[in-house]
Amino acid sequence: MRTSSRLLRLRKTEDRVPYIHDRATDHRDSRLRSFPRSHRLLIISLMSKMSLLEKNSGVKMDSEDGEKAEPQDCSGDPAGSPQEPGPSFPSVDSVQSKSLVKFQEPEKFNIRDGDQKVLVLDCEILKAIPHKAYILPETFFVLASYYHSAPPEKGSPILLAVSKGELCLCCVKAQGKIFPSLQLKKKKLEDLVTEKEQAQRPFVFYKADVGSRSTLESAAHTGWFLCTSCSSGEPVRLTKTVGRKKQVEFHFIKL
Repeated sequence: MRTSSRLLRLRKTEDRVPYIHDRATDHRDSRLRSFPRSHRLLIISLMSKMSLLEKNSGVKMDSEDGEKAEPQDCSGDPAGSPQEPGPSFPSVDSVQSKSLVKFQEPEKFNIRDGDQKVLVLDCEILKAIPHKAYILPETFFVLASYYHSAPPEKGSPILLAVSKGELCLCCVKAQGKIFPSLQLKKKKLEDLVTEKEQAQRPFVFYKADVGSRSTLESAAHTGWFLCTSCSSGEPVRLTKTVGRKKQVEFHFIKL
């Protein structure tokens, strides 16, 4: 008699528990029958809670293994309400491109030749004059160049600029000329360093150390070196012959 009344109470309680039926419930019911009736109530209650959680959170739960299913792609809002934009992050490509063109601060130098003449800027022409107390040497802005074609034995590829980094030293061969010449191009150093290798090539110099001095060889015209004349006040030029009348070794005095 007591057993019958207990089973009756369990049936009434089971009837009050909401049960959501879908296509997957048939095989679940067959599995539930294998459990004692006293355990079914707890299992059904857990299934109901999982169903409610699925409705409220919008995330589908797999009741068999308890793991989350892959989220659906919901590009539109069913209710038509505006969605709040999520945080925007730069792509890997944009981060890498920005890091590649990031401008490093150039090093600053005064440059003297082997005769201790200093290089000055006179009407946008580089000249070498004897160093005096009242002479203000030109400040050179020097930046390493990532010139991939540079032979290791040539030295370090660098870019040089004067006039606050807005006039860059350049080696070009003018039309109709046999030999290249040194020119100052109106180009900012920070813009030059971001250009492609082919466009950057005329501005690249190989800085090779010779003891405490350095030579500056043109990358676009190999064998041609920056030089000064033994005479005072002469412009800085390019030469292919190294001798007593021309100075090709320079002191870089860091500022």
